[in-house]
Amino acid sequence: MKKTAAVEMTELGWVKAIAEQCNFDIGDVRQVLLKYGIRAQTTPPRSKSLRFESIKFSGVRSESTPAGPFSLSWLDLDAGIYAVMSERNLRGKSSILNMLNAAIRGDFPGRIKSDIWKWLQALEVRFRIDNVLHRLELEKDAGQEKAAQGRARLSRSDDGHQWVTLYSGDAAEGLKAQTEQLMMEELDFPVIYAHNKNTGGHAHGWPLISSAFYLSSSVEPKALFGDLPVDGIPLRLLQLFIGLPWVSTYSAALSAQKQIEQGIANRPSQAGTVTVLKTKLLDVEEQLAEAKKARGPDNRSALRLQLARLDETIAADRRQARDANTVMEADETSLGAISESFETARRRLKLLEEERSAGYSFRQLSPSCCPACEGRFEISSTAESSPDASCALCKNALPDEDAEADGDRITDATHLVAELKESVEQAKAKQKRSETDALAKSERLRLNMAEARRVQDELSALPVDPDNRVIELEAQAKQLQELLTALQLPSAEDGEAQVELQILRAASEISKLSMTAMQEDILGEITDAVMSLATKFGVSHLTSMHLDNGGRLKVCQGGANPFFSALTMGERLRIKIAIALAAVEVARRRGHGRHPGLLIIDSPASEEVVSKDFEQMLDSVAAAARNIGGIQIIIGTIAREAVEAVVPDTHRLHAKGEAYLF
Repeated sequence: MKKTAAVEMTELGWVKAIAEQCNFDIGDVRQVLLKYGIRAQTTPPRSKSLRFESIKFSGVRSESTPAGPFSLSWLDLDAGIYAVMSERNLRGKSSILNMLNAAIRGDFPGRIKSDIWKWLQALEVRFRIDNVLHRLELEKDAGQEKAAQGRARLSRSDDGHQWVTLYSGDAAEGLKAQTEQLMMEELDFPVIYAHNKNTGGHAHGWPLISSAFYLSSSVEPKALFGDLPVDGIPLRLLQLFIGLPWVSTYSAALSAQKQIEQGIANRPSQAGTVTVLKTKLLDVEEQLAEAKKARGPDNRSALRLQLARLDETIAADRRQARDANTVMEADETSLGAISESFETARRRLKLLEEERSAGYSFRQLSPSCCPACEGRFEISSTAESSPDASCALCKNALPDEDAEADGDRITDATHLVAELKESVEQAKAKQKRSETDALAKSERLRLNMAEARRVQDELSALPVDPDNRVIELEAQAKQLQELLTALQLPSAEDGEAQVELQILRAASEISKLSMTAMQEDILGEITDAVMSLATKFGVSHLTSMHLDNGGRLKVCQGGANPFFSALTMGERLRIKIAIALAAVEVARRRGHGRHPGLLIIDSPASEEVVSKDFEQMLDSVAAAARNIGGIQIIIGTIAREAVEAVVPDTHRLHAKGEAYLF
């Protein structure tokens, strides 16, 4: 291959450089890069913050002293340094830190001790990703040891009031997978690719990345960064956190290159392996067919769409039913008023008719005495025509017997009754129609609500993630097919394999050149920062350090030059703390990087750290937290004056005397 000139730091410049390096067309290069999922990472990333806001949990302690219910609530956490303290060991410090760690990993019980996990009933952890509040809630029965029997809910809120559920289900694999997806997307972390000649290619995600945020003296520090010391992972993590462009590009290209190289190197003696892989592939394909069949018609998306449409329909039905009921009530009120008027008019008509009948009957009589005084008299024309219209005997005023006026009143009353009767009939018909309409709309609302409950129940009855097994088997089948394809190439000189290998080698080389153009300067800064911090942390006899491009830290100590792995356990823990702080500090100073600024340090003073060194370490950690800004460091430690000197009282969770933290 010819020597490559300086690469233009763009996607097009990168592809052109690869094409020139291996003498292939740009189209061929793009096709191979696309096939293996290799993309140019040209822009230095911007870090996003991750920090805890609160933790609350409760449970019932059994077969222990003390026994009975317990609870703990630690609120209002923010950026800065915090301490979980007790006067004695075994008072719950590590358990609290382990719960926090398990919450952001979605991995329960994780490092939580089996007895604490067994006692636990409820846990709520709130944390912020770039000021967006998230909440993990977990509930289980006290005494239950299986995470799959627990219930978990992961949710998000922009304002702390309206929560959006991101996951609701068991507290085992479903929660772990959803949490990993959330963290990788929200913190904008790319997958880290690695290839091992014994186990093949691997894609590492959130479990590996988050391991760099938790440092504990109870876990032997085998790797400089994170927990996995193989396949160059510590360096990949360091490159990721300090924000080097092209890191994910280089790791993906190198992993694909090694995969093809391994296939070609092992091909001559792989006849038996091919047979085994074919058998395995057939088995996986059979399992895949069964899994798809067992999964059945997983209409999750269709059901959710149907549920959303039903929600809209129910909202409209509820409004219509409410309006129809309002109309019906108005019609009932109107019918009542009209009916009352009709009854009043009917009674008045009857009264008028009775009054007329009574007058007519009385006039038909021939009285011989005055009904008032019982004096006898004879009707004479004189009495009937008395000028003052009074009775000739009792002198009372004679009634006005205007028969024509009575008839008019009765006629008018009769007409009014008839009109009101017709109005009553119309009002009854209108009320009946509105009642029928209200009942129909209420019934439609009831049916749609019942259908929504049925769809919701159907959704709830579905497995948490029915595609997990299918996806897993599809991935296995794809990997087996790729291996078979590589193994079945007729020879190492096969044209397609060699073309792909040349392009991938060029892509690895060009990406590495682009990445390392600024890597040495950054690693130099980190080395200086680690050297300064490690000296303050009490790592003795240090004269120099060198962190090379392979991610190996060589320490000049007392005339010897051991690598990180040859140091004592206490020295490795202190250097891991130092390099974690240094990576954040350098990344923040340069203005790019992906470290979210969260560190959990459990019992840093338990590994061969004398009080003076611990005080210096704590001072340095606190100073780093202040100087870097925006980071959150939570330390679990035995109570010491040094802690109280640098950690504000409001930032301490302290079990005093013989007390337990919970």
